[in-house]
Formats: sequence, structure tokens, C-alpha cells
Amino acid sequence: MNNIISIEATSRVKELREYYLKNAPLSVNRDLLVWKCHRSLFLYSEGWKKSSDALTVRMRRAKSEAFLLANTRPIIVRGELLTGQPDLRDFSEEEAKLFNAQEGERKCIPMRVGRFDHLAMDYNLLLKNGINGMLKLLQDKIDELNLNDGSCVEKYEYYKCCTIELEGLKILCENYAKEVHRLYEQSEGKEKEDYKKLYDVVKNVPINPARTFHEALQSIHMYTWSMYGIFSYGKPDTYLLPYYKHDIDEGIISIEEAQELIDCFYLLNIANMSAWAAQGMMLSGRDKDGNKVENELTWHFLKAIEHTHIPDPNIGFCVTEETSDEILDYVSKIIVGGHCQPQVWNSDEVSRSMLKNGFDSEAANMFTLSTCVETTPIGRSGISITSPYINLLKVFLDAFEKCDNSYSFEDIFNAFKQEVESYFKEVILIENIKQLERRRNLTDPIRISLLVHSCLEKGMSHDCGGADYNQLEPNILGMQNTTESLNVIKQIIFDKKLVTIEEFKVILSKNYEGYEELLNTIRKKTTHFGTGDEVSNKIAKRVADTVIETCDKITTIRGAKVIPGAFSYRDHEYHGKITGASPDGRKSGDPLNDGSCPVQGYDTLGPTVSLSSTVSWEPSRFLGGISVNVKINSGIQPEKISAIIRGYLKTKGSQLQFNIVDQETLLKAQKNPENYENLLVRIGGYSDFFVKIPTSLQNEIISRAANNI
Repeated sequence: MNNIISIEATSRVKELREYYLKNAPLSVNRDLLVWKCHRSLFLYSEGWKKSSDALTVRMRRAKSEAFLLANTRPIIVRGELLTGQPDLRDFSEEEAKLFNAQEGERKCIPMRVGRFDHLAMDYNLLLKNGINGMLKLLQDKIDELNLNDGSCVEKYEYYKCCTIELEGLKILCENYAKEVHRLYEQSEGKEKEDYKKLYDVVKNVPINPARTFHEALQSIHMYTWSMYGIFSYGKPDTYLLPYYKHDIDEGIISIEEAQELIDCFYLLNIANMSAWAAQGMMLSGRDKDGNKVENELTWHFLKAIEHTHIPDPNIGFCVTEETSDEILDYVSKIIVGGHCQPQVWNSDEVSRSMLKNGFDSEAANMFTLSTCVETTPIGRSGISITSPYINLLKVFLDAFEKCDNSYSFEDIFNAFKQEVESYFKEVILIENIKQLERRRNLTDPIRISLLVHSCLEKGMSHDCGGADYNQLEPNILGMQNTTESLNVIKQIIFDKKLVTIEEFKVILSKNYEGYEELLNTIRKKTTHFGTGDEVSNKIAKRVADTVIETCDKITTIRGAKVIPGAFSYRDHEYHGKITGASPDGRKSGDPLNDGSCPVQGYDTLGPTVSLSSTVSWEPSRFLGGISVNVKINSGIQPEKISAIIRGYLKTKGSQLQFNIVDQETLLKAQKNPENYENLLVRIGGYSDFFVKIPTSLQNEIISRAANNI
């Protein structure tokens, strides 16, 4: 696909990238969150006040959502080929007064609980029918109901709520078309041509079915951003391929024009995705029938990574044994280029794990990262991810505090297992209660479920259990700190007998102050997990087994499994701040281990050995997501990255992501941020510009790079 690789980024793409990064509110103000934006909250609250005549709370929520959509001001940037973003303007003085006056009323709106987004919709229904076609499908469903039968009333409510929201979305789309037309009439020359092209697209979609590749991209973007949440675009190189091929074959579009559209599609994430978040997608791997996916669009979407060099969308690349060397080498070249994209997934290993956990073959093939690294089936998910975050190290420390000098190593491990079972039972109960409340008092935009299989047929939102799969995926933090703590305890208490259990507990309470020699022994003279050591590998496997076995004993309120993840996002820093000193040599307040990797600085023998330790605990079982950070200095050749990836395919590992940057560069960037504005780094399951993250998180990233090769 050298013809695609050789395409250069257009001046439009370069200018839009610069504009969004310097002017888009979510790029400039990193504390602003889309779903807590004051203007959308203001409009939703106004909608709530005006819909007091609604018969049910769900209908009232749908009317509030529709009011928000219908009254959102279109935001259009000059030069855009695709458009749609939240209105994040500051309030006028009059609006501020109204917003403040709403405070009491807002407190009366039932609160949102649990995870409402972080899933992948199936966009085919939208692309083939448009909003008008979906409204007709809903009316047909209503007409089929026997409303003399009271058991049909809940379905009627669902279809009416979906209808209300789609009608509000239709008005939003019409308002965008009117605004583009207004700009078209006021402009001249090339600018007028651009607005005419955009108008021809937005006047049709997503209200009507998509006819072209351009319209398909606009349709899925408009539907997605308007839900003010975080979603995965699924596998766009499968469902968008017919539109692309049609346009190329008919001469409607050139490959250069297609690339520019995809680049613009990526860039809109700057305007729509807040810091600390990730809009995901997955490329390549297999289609629903198990056939290899590797086509022109796969190359185009990969090329867009180079053209845009931004954190979002968060892109995964699925590798199988059938993946060609040509495309894998290109992926490696992109990674070496410092783009922190794409993540690499062991496609068939993830699929095997999904099959073992009760997913059918289609779902197991058509999986995606939901946002960061959480695994979810495309268009079939009522799965709640990172629900909740569990600080396993803190659970271990609570167990260790109950131990005394009479305890053997096995006694300590058994105490830990008991603490895990007790704690997990408590926190999953809370998540089940949240799901109970969501079933009673739907809190998400209900139109999400229209693009989730079985919901329309059942007349039931995915929040009420209408989706095919409803797993709960708690995320385990500090799992390798726990492994390393047990590893250190075994060596310094039981093997070397340097301290007793009671003495070690005192040392931890003093944060190693006055015990620097012991701390040095732990850090420098102890065999660590991440170096291929068989003893620590077995401990890691036992810790992972404990988590899996505990989750296997619990079911959700929807009767589904609890399947954990073991990645970080950025919570390893936050939870580290509230966690005391631990036996692994970590001081109080320091970050927990990043993602699914060995403790920072302990995997000193290079990535291959580190990965061999990581796969020892069979991370593919953790479908809630893992993030394995491979740290390598700049200058490595792409073929070495390809070799690491191919080798990883032969293991039970499921995900890899690369930070190609040396510690010296990171330190320079921290000191002179103005010279490193484009430096991207992998954090947990997502990426960000290094100079824009907090200093404490920068320091954690720097600590990871200490033993790069």
C-alpha cells in the first residue's frame, strides 16, 4: 500500500490541527469535562424544568436530553470537512444568573450513577437508515404493540423515549445544516466551496442514510459526540469499507481525499475529548466470520496517526498470525516515530479468552477496546467497565496489618485471599446496587441502546439488561505491587530472615525513615518480578488467580459474570497518594505500578524478559483490560519492534503499548516544556502530551524510563 503511505498531510489538516490544539476549549482548559460542561448542564436542567408533565422519570430524562440537543448552538470551524462539537463558551452575565438560579432545581434531578458510556455501538443501523429510518422503525415497533396488554407498556415507554431523543437530535442536525448554509452564503472563493461541500453532507446525514464515505464519517461523528460521553468507534475498517470502495470505484473520491477526510475525523477528537479521556477504535484483526481484516482503510487509518500526531482517538491494532509483514512493519515504523499509537493486541488470544468466558464467536472476533484497553464486543455490550477501581495493594496491606510473627508465608497469603474475598464482595455489591438504580431510573441517553443489538427487539435499554452481554469489569490497581510485596516478604522475612513480620510493619509505618539500608536491600539486592525469576512469576500467577477466582464467585444483578481488568488509566498515581508504604520498597504516596507491568524500575533486563514475566500470570484472562507498557529509548529500528510483537503473539499476552522515549528527553521536556509541546507519552491505557500532564505524573513516567534499552 505504498500509494497510501506516500500521501502527505494537506495544509488543511495541518491548519486544523494547530487551530484545535490552540483554541478548542477541551485542549486549552484541561480541567473541563465534556459531560460536566456547564452549558450542557444548563440546557439539560432547563429541559428537566420544562418537562414536568412527563409521565415517567425516563420520559422526563428523554425530554431533557431532547431539549439539550435542540437548543445546542452549532459550533463550526472554518475549513472543516466534518463538523460537530459541544458548545463550551463561557456564560454571558445573564446566562450565569439563570444557571445559578437553577441550582436548587438541579439538586432535584435524580443523580447519574455508574458507567453510562465506554462501549462500542454498531453504526450500521444508523448508516443504513438515518434518523428518519430509525424513527420509522420505532413507530413500527409501537404499532406492533397491543397496548391493551399491560405487559407491553414498558416497551412502549422505551420506544417513545428513543423517539423523543432522536427528534431532538434531528433538530440539532437541522440547526447545523442551517448554520453551514448561512456561512456558505456569507463566504467567497475557496471558503465558499468548502462550506458548500460541507452543507451538501450535513443537510443529508445523519437524518437520512449515508450515501458516500464522507457522509458516513459525518453521520457516525454527529451521532457520537452529541451523547457527551466516551465511546469506541469499533472497527471502522470493516463497516466503512463498502462506502470507501464504492466512492473510489465510482470516481467520487480519490485516495488523497479519503485520507484527508480520515485525518479530519481524527482531529475532531481534540474538540470533543477532554484530557484524561480516550475515544477508542480498533483496526485489523478479524471480521465477524473470522476472516482477516487488512484492507485499504486499515492503511488509511494508520496513516492518519502520522498526519495528526494526537492522543485521540486511542487506536488499537489487532495482530494475528495471518497479519502481513508489510503492515506490521508499517505499524512498527509508526510506533518508532513517537506517536504512542497504535496499541498492539494479540487478536486470537483475546478471542480465545472471550470464548472461554461465554461470548459467541462473532462477539469474540468483533471486539474492541472500549476507550482505553477494556475489552468489549461491538454493538452488543451492556458491560460496565472499571466498575469499580480496586486498589489491590491497599487490600493486601490491610491483610498484612493483621498478621503477626507466628504467620508463615502461606498464612500471609491466605490472609490476603480472605481480605480479597471480603472486600470484593462489598464493592461489587455496591456496583450491583448502582445497576439496580440504573434499571429503575435510566440515567444514560437512551438512544445509545438503539445501536446495541437486541435492545430494539426486546424494547429494553442496555442499561436495563437489553444487550447480549452484561458483564461487570472491575479494574485492579497495584496488582504487581502486591506481587512484589509478597515476593520481598518471602525473601527478606522468610529466606534471609533480615526482619520479622512485626518489625517490618513498624518499618512500613515509619515510611522506611531510618531504615535506608533495608530499603536499598529491597530495591537493589532482591530478585524482582519482571526479571524472569520463576519464584516471583509463580507468586504473580497466584495473585492473579486469587483475583480471577474471587470474581468467578460473584454474579451481577443481570446474572452476568464479573471479569476483572488490571490496567491503570491514570489512577495508579491517585491511589498511590492515598496508600501507605508497601513491602515492595514503595514509599507512602508514591504511584502504584503503571498498568499491568512490573513495578517501575524493577524490570532491568529489557522488554523481552519483562514480557516473559508478565505473561506468566496469563493476562488475557483479564478482559476488563490490561496495559503492558514497553519502554524503549529513541533510535530503535522498526524491525526490532516487529520482532517483539511477533514473539509476543506466541504467548498468552493480549496487549502491548510502547513508549519510545529516553529519560534524558523527558527531563529536558520537564525543564523546557515550550520546546516539547508535541511530545506524546503512554500513561495507562491512553496517551497524552507530556508537557500537559501534572508534574507528579510526569515524574512517574520519567521513573519508568530509568531502565529503557
